[in-house]
Amino acid sequence: MKRTATAKRLVPYITSRRGEYGELESELTLSMGTFGRTRLAYRHETQDDRGPRGELWGRCAQTLDASGRPTGKPQWRLVHPTRQREAMRQLRCQIKFCPAETPDGYLFLAGAAEGEPHRPGKPIRTAQPPVCLAHARPSVEQCKHLREKGHVAFLARKPTMYGVIGTRYRFAQNGLEPLPAQDDEPLPYDHPQLGWFLASQLVRELRDYDVVNLDDLVPAA
Repeated sequence: MKRTATAKRLVPYITSRRGEYGELESELTLSMGTFGRTRLAYRHETQDDRGPRGELWGRCAQTLDASGRPTGKPQWRLVHPTRQREAMRQLRCQIKFCPAETPDGYLFLAGAAEGEPHRPGKPIRTAQPPVCLAHARPSVEQCKHLREKGHVAFLARKPTMYGVIGTRYRFAQNGLEPLPAQDDEPLPYDHPQLGWFLASQLVRELRDYDVVNLDDLVPAA
């Protein structure tokens, strides 16, 4: 199926929309966590602010329609932290938040590795939630990066939680300040500095997987 000029472009569920802004940095503070360790916190924290390993998640407003679906102009280069977290945690399709499980596992898409092929058995860490079979081919056709640079499809049987991507903070003379970004390098859940991290994307690790051809999984329309 070739994409035509009249084809409606899919807007992934995890894509941020205009008007969805993050919480003010001034709302961040420090609190005492497990075993008396100091950690990053919000001044008026709720249960939803913490992930399964106690990590603090960045707050972000959502613009939703009456049915609870994201609405508004897409901000294509931005990922909404709450919706990405939901899709990755529940292993649902990043396009429409529909069930993504197949009889053989979960399908993940990534840009083709430049200069280095994916070696069999090499662990793959990804912040891109899976895609269902119905949205796999449109995802490749409508994503400029995947379409022009090529893609790799992984069929993973048991994607495991690995860690998070986000911003690490430190306490300086003038209070809390963010450290320079580390090229979106994911922080593993067992990292000793996890408590000083403001998470924005959940990362899973693929170990038991096969590199597959979409044509073998999704018949051409």
